[in-house]
Amino acid sequence: MTRANEGEKVLIVAGEMVDVGSKAEEEDGGGGEADLSRIIGERYLLCRGDEKFGDEFVELESPLSTSPGHKRRVGNCNGLLCMVDTTSPPCIILWNPLVRKSVTLPMPSQPETSPPPFVLGFGAHPTTHEYMLVCILFEKADIEQGKFPSKVELYTQGTGSWRSIASVGHPHHLARFDCVQAFVNGAIHWIAFDGRVVNGLSSFIMLFNMGSLAFSQMMMPAALVSESPLCLSIMSYGESLAVLCYGQPEDGSCGMWVMKEYGVAESWAKLYNINHPGVLYQIVGFRKNGEVLLLMSDNYKQLLCYDYKTKTLTNTGYTGSSDAFTADTFMESLVLVKP
Repeated sequence: MTRANEGEKVLIVAGEMVDVGSKAEEEDGGGGEADLSRIIGERYLLCRGDEKFGDEFVELESPLSTSPGHKRRVGNCNGLLCMVDTTSPPCIILWNPLVRKSVTLPMPSQPETSPPPFVLGFGAHPTTHEYMLVCILFEKADIEQGKFPSKVELYTQGTGSWRSIASVGHPHHLARFDCVQAFVNGAIHWIAFDGRVVNGLSSFIMLFNMGSLAFSQMMMPAALVSESPLCLSIMSYGESLAVLCYGQPEDGSCGMWVMKEYGVAESWAKLYNINHPGVLYQIVGFRKNGEVLLLMSDNYKQLLCYDYKTKTLTNTGYTGSSDAFTADTFMESLVLVKP
């Protein structure tokens, strides 16, 4: 693998929308509310992550030809972005935005009829730096019996194929099958909760170590253990692990905790709380200087920069759909993408 860092970049994926309200109102006879927009495509915009953020955007051609509704972002690592195409049959795409190269990888073998739900994780080996993918598959019968997960498969760049590995050794649920990951300190992290807790919630962080190929769990900040996992999100904040906790949609609030010392539960610290009713919709990323990239809560989601030190908001001028809007911060590199 060839690597050559050239600075931090931010890749923005913004869903392009078209207003169909007038047509919908005509068909509806002019009465009642109608769906005012639909996603017609995506724009991939690459910009610098330093103080010149937003000064210049380079538009890239999408590595996927499918519609936005069939694309799912998995994560990024070492300058590579991993996405999954959920059309039938599903496949995985690894893309280096700098060199404009991508490869398509197969999914693990699944039954053609009623394929099981799955969760993908993407990262790299801590010493060899070869990229790796883990796929957790959940059979319906096992879910009903409280067995999680049913099957775990691992893909490594060196072998170029999938193989089965040992699964998690305790009952658990991931928050969602499309849950977002955070790759930090050589491990993939997901929000999960313990399904054995009766009349309550017990949220935690499930992780998969790319070096030891082992699953384990990590404690949440104490204040978040009893929060619904659907209100929680996990992200990387520089080289640290961060957990976000959203309030009710109408509140426009979100608290952020950062793990100061990796693996030490006592080192969780609340960094800030954003409270902008009617403005904050979702946090999508962070800049190198710590500023927060967030979406404004309106029909056409606007990308804003939030400086938590001065509590000021700056509009970047870019809009899109929340369903197709992400901002990945990564070190630009010349990683050669090979299957």
